[in-house]
Amino acid sequence: MRRWTTRAVVVLAVLLIAVVLLAWGVLRASLPKLDGELALAGLREPVTVERDGQGVPTLTGDDRLDLARATGFLHAQDRFFQMDLLRRAAAGELAGLVGAAALPLDRKVAPEQLRAVATRGLADAQPPIRALLEAYAEGVNAGLGELGARPFEYWMLRTEPQLWQAQDSLLVALSMFMDLTDRTARKERDDAVLRRVLGDEAAAFLAPQGGPWDAPLLGEPLPAPVVPSAAQWTASVGESLAAVTPLEPLRGSNNWAVSGRLTPHGGAIVADDMHLGLGLPNIWYRVRLHLRGASGFDITGVTLPGLPAIIAGSNGHIAWGFTNSYGDYSDIVTLAPEQIETLRLELPVQGGEPEVLTVRTSAFGPVHHDPLLGDYAVQWTAREPGGLNLNLLLMEQVQSVDEAIAVAHRAGIPPQNMMIAGADGRIAWTIAGRIPVRRGFSGDRPALRTDAIGWDGWLPDDAVPRIVAPDSGRLWTANARTVSGEALARVGNGGYALGARAGQIRDDLFARDAHDEASMHDIVLDDRALFLERWRRLMLAQLPDGDAAGALLREEGMRASVDDAGYPLVRAFHNAVTDRVWTALTAPVREAVPDAPVRRSHQFEHALWALIEQRPAHLLPAGVADWDALLSEVARQVIDSAKADGPLAEQTWGEANRAEIEHPLAGFLPSWLGRHLKAPAVPQAGDRDMPRVARPGFGASERFAVSPGHEAAGYFTMPGGQSGHPLSPWFLAGFQDWAEGRRAPFLPGTTEHQLILTP
Repeated sequence: MRRWTTRAVVVLAVLLIAVVLLAWGVLRASLPKLDGELALAGLREPVTVERDGQGVPTLTGDDRLDLARATGFLHAQDRFFQMDLLRRAAAGELAGLVGAAALPLDRKVAPEQLRAVATRGLADAQPPIRALLEAYAEGVNAGLGELGARPFEYWMLRTEPQLWQAQDSLLVALSMFMDLTDRTARKERDDAVLRRVLGDEAAAFLAPQGGPWDAPLLGEPLPAPVVPSAAQWTASVGESLAAVTPLEPLRGSNNWAVSGRLTPHGGAIVADDMHLGLGLPNIWYRVRLHLRGASGFDITGVTLPGLPAIIAGSNGHIAWGFTNSYGDYSDIVTLAPEQIETLRLELPVQGGEPEVLTVRTSAFGPVHHDPLLGDYAVQWTAREPGGLNLNLLLMEQVQSVDEAIAVAHRAGIPPQNMMIAGADGRIAWTIAGRIPVRRGFSGDRPALRTDAIGWDGWLPDDAVPRIVAPDSGRLWTANARTVSGEALARVGNGGYALGARAGQIRDDLFARDAHDEASMHDIVLDDRALFLERWRRLMLAQLPDGDAAGALLREEGMRASVDDAGYPLVRAFHNAVTDRVWTALTAPVREAVPDAPVRRSHQFEHALWALIEQRPAHLLPAGVADWDALLSEVARQVIDSAKADGPLAEQTWGEANRAEIEHPLAGFLPSWLGRHLKAPAVPQAGDRDMPRVARPGFGASERFAVSPGHEAAGYFTMPGGQSGHPLSPWFLAGFQDWAEGRRAPFLPGTTEHQLILTP
C-alpha cells in the first residue's frame, strides 16, 4: 500500500510539473517576436521596428499607411486585451467578454448605442483617415494572429479574442468621451435640484461659478460668493453629520508652456501630465514614428492602444499636450410622453444566455427620470453628427502653431485644453474639440426643444477661445476655469475644478525668470499644500496649548510629502468640516430625492470659507452651539480617530497614499499569483489640489516636457511599461522612474531589438 501511495504522489507531482510547464509555455508563446523578419500582409514597403531597453519602439517606413498597419501590429501584440476592454466598455459589451458580473455596467452604457455612433463616425471620416483606420485594423488582426498563443487574459476568461474592426477605433475614442465629458449632464441636474429645493440664492451660493482660488488665463478671479441672508435662505438646516464622503477625482490633467525667450535653447517648452485612473498596462503606449522622404515626419509621443494616432507629443515643429476643459458639452432635454419610445437591446454574456434589456429612449438618447425634474434625455456632443472624428490624426504633420490650432478646432475629441509649443518659440492655448452653439437658451438648466430652442451646429473657429504668444511667455491649465465673461458663456461650466492647482502652477511659472526642462519637472513634483495652509492654521487654533497634535502641526502639514505626518491630519480636518457643513445645508435635498443625492460642487470651497469667516448663525448646522464648537469638535474627532491607529508621528502621508496599480484581472487570482500583475505599493507624495496629483489608483498617467526641435532635452515617465504581459521585461519598465520622481529621456534610447516587417 505504501509503495502505491508513494507512486501516486510521484505521478501527481509529475503531472503538476507538466501542467505548470505547459502553462508557462503557453504564457511564453503569447509574447511577441522582437528580432528578425516577419511578413505583414498589406505592407507596400518594409517597416523597421527598433525597440530600446524599455521596449519603446521606433517605426521607420516609406508610407503612412504602412506605419499605421505596423502600429496596429505592435498594439495587438503588446496590448490587445486593453484595446478590447476599451471598445467593449464604450459599446456596453463587457459582459460578452468577462461574464455576467459586468452586466450592471453594460446596462448603463448599452442604451447609449455608441456602436452605431462609431459606425457613423467611420462612414463620415475623411477618406485618408478612414484608410488609416482600415490599415491599422488589418495590422491589429495580423499582430494578434502572429502570436504563438492568444493573450493570457483570454485563457483566464476561457474565451477567444474577436477580430478588430475599423469602427472599433471610434469606440475607443468614445471611451475617452465617456471618461472626460458628462454624458448624464449630472452637474446641470444637480444644480436644477438645488434650485428647486433650496431656491436660487442658496443654490448659487452652494455651487458658485468660482471665487478667489480662480486662476484663469482670460479674466480675473471671481469674488467670494455672498452668504445668503436669513430671509434668502428659507430652507431648514439639518444636523451636522459625521460621515465623510470624499470628493470624486476629476478626470483631468496639468499642462503649461513657456515661450522660447524664457529658455536657454530658445525653444518653447510644453509640459503635460494627464491624470487618469491608473492600471496595468498603463493607458498610454509610447512610440516614435518616422516617415522617410522629403514630405515625411518624425513624431514621438503617446498613443492610445486602439488608435493609430499620437495623442500628445512632438513632431519637431510643434509639441502639444492636453488637460480636460470641463466646459458644458451636454444639456438636459425635458421630454413629453409622445417623445419617448421603448427599445429592446440584447446584451451578450460570456458563458451564458444573452440578457434582453428593455429601455426607454428618445431622439436625444436614453431617457432618465428624476422625481423632481421628470423624464429627460441628454444631448451630448459625442452623439451629435461631427462631434466624433479622428481629425486629430492631422496634427502629426502640422508645422506651425497656427496650423495646430486650426486642426484642434476641427477635431472630434472630448473638448480639451490644448497647450502648444512651436519650434519658432511661440506658445498657444485653445480648446480642441467641438463646442455646441446654443440657440435660444443658455444650457445651464433643463429646457424643452423647439424650433427656437436647441443646438445649432458647432462654434466657428474664430469664436473658440485662444491665446497665442502671451506677453508673459507663460500659459497654464489644470481643469479649472480658463476664461471669463462672454468666452465663459460660450464654453460653459461643466463642473470644472477648483483653481488652487492651476494657481500654484501659475505661481511656480512666475517664480522664475527663465525655465528649462528641469524646472518643468520641478513644477510637476511640487507637493506643497498651499491650498490647505489656511486649514492647517484653522485646525491649530482649535487646539489647546501643549497639545501633542498641535506641536506636530506647527512643524508639519505644509507638504503632501511621504514623510509628513501633519498633512493627513489637516486633510482629514478639511474633509470632515466640508462634509458636515455640506450635509447639513443640503439636508432638505436628501429628503426630497433620497435615492439621487446631489454631488458636492468642486467650487463649494469658496462658499465654505465664507461661512468660516462670517459664521452666520442661521446657517449653523443643527446640534452644535456655535461655529467655534463645530470646528473644535471636528478637530478633536479627527485627532482622536488618528490616535486610535497609533502614534501620530508615525502616520505619515506616504503610508496612507501608497500606489495601487494593477491589471484588471489581478483580483481574480490567488494573492500569490495576482501579485505578479501589480506594481509595487510604493508611498506617493502629492494629492488633489497641488501640481503633484497622486492618489492610490489615480494620478499622472504620464509626465513629459519637450521642446520641438530639442526633443533630446525632454523627459518622459509613466507608471507602467510598454507591455501588458507579466512575463515581458517591459511590463513595469519605467515604473520606478515615475514613482520616485526621476526624469527619463523623452526620446527612445539605444536600439536593443530590431524587427523588419516585410510585405
